Amino acid sequence: MKQYLELVNAIFEEGVKTGDRTGTGTISRPSYEYTCKMYKDEEGTIHNFPLLTTKDVDLRSVFEELMWKLNGETNIKPLVERGIHIWTEWPFKKWLKETKQYDVLENMYEDESRSKFSKQWKETKKLFEDQILNDEEFCARWGELGRTYGFQFRRFGEVRFEDLDPKFQEALIFSIDGRIPNPIVEGEDQLMDAIDLIKEDPESRRIIITLWNPKDKDEDRALLPPCPFLYQFFAYEKDILHLKMSQRSSDTFLGVPYNTAQDALFLCMMAQVTGRKPGMFIHSFSNAHIYLNHVKQMKEQLTRTPHQLPSIRLNPNVKNILDFTWKDIELIDYEHDKSIRGAVSIWSRSHYLEKTVEIFALRFLLFSVFLSNSKWTSFLKSFNTWFKTCLIISIQSSNNITFLNTTS
Repeated sequence: MKQYLELVNAIFEEGVKTGDRTGTGTISRPSYEYTCKMYKDEEGTIHNFPLLTTKDVDLRSVFEELMWKLNGETNIKPLVERGIHIWTEWPFKKWLKETKQYDVLENMYEDESRSKFSKQWKETKKLFEDQILNDEEFCARWGELGRTYGFQFRRFGEVRFEDLDPKFQEALIFSIDGRIPNPIVEGEDQLMDAIDLIKEDPESRRIIITLWNPKDKDEDRALLPPCPFLYQFFAYEKDILHLKMSQRSSDTFLGVPYNTAQDALFLCMMAQVTGRKPGMFIHSFSNAHIYLNHVKQMKEQLTRTPHQLPSIRLNPNVKNILDFTWKDIELIDYEHDKSIRGAVSIWSRSHYLEKTVEIFALRFLLFSVFLSNSKWTSFLKSFNTWFKTCLIISIQSSNNITFLNTTS
């Protein structure tokens, strides 16, 4: 897929080295876009399907994750049951932090290059997934990703009783005799709304699915807010459906090959259930980046020559988008090079320690309130500020990013 390799080259040539929330560091380029043109022949075969050929991409995993999203799922269990582990890292990290398994967190990677996960990380993660599969209570508590893709596709804007401030909860209970509907406000089913609009008002410029809700962007609401966040369908051309997807943050090595294939497949499925053929899939990137622990892998990929794009065929009998199964997808003539592996970046030691220092400093300051002598209170406030500043500087110094030479 030439468009993907052109994106990689653009990041290397025009990107800027930056820090990031994971502590890994990236080469980032703002704003990029490419277009994938597909066409469906009279026999129902969809040609030029944008599945990367310079490494192996598992279309079954791409499909299963897509259906997980479209069904409104937010727990990793359905994915783990199918042998798909791409979302496990985030709830696993949360479980480690909240159960104070700091030794596993501190030794996440095999070495300083962060190119591979450690044996300890992999073994502990396997135990975590086993509990997700076999312990319902554990799964309900620790398997949830929160208000990310599935929630926003099918229940955007939903308000539940537990979302309310405790004072409002109490007032509501007293005002309606304890009979509280939950959810209090029904969310918007954007997937079904989009299908209805394509069928009933194809010239509409409002066939949009947005997964970005500012109220749900923080970690207490979603362990990772959606990266592909905006979908706009164009149905004004007779019998053809186009899709533009916008992505706020793009992990070019691990994420983008899946994102392009997945939403091109989403377009094909939406076209079929609305009686159309897929046309253009436009993939728009806001922040396109290469993590520094993926530079070697990306340069290896640039040495490879792309093969001809494969084709796919969907079962023509499927008319409801939620009825698709993997057996309904046929991948045709997929020629590819061997896999290239790399570790996902999710953990920042310095970020976590800074938060720990903030909590400690706040507790220390509150303790000073209990002292009646104003001189002691003033002294402790000053000491608190000095201590926090010195410790954070020390932490940041020990976690400075050593940028790789990307021009060699």
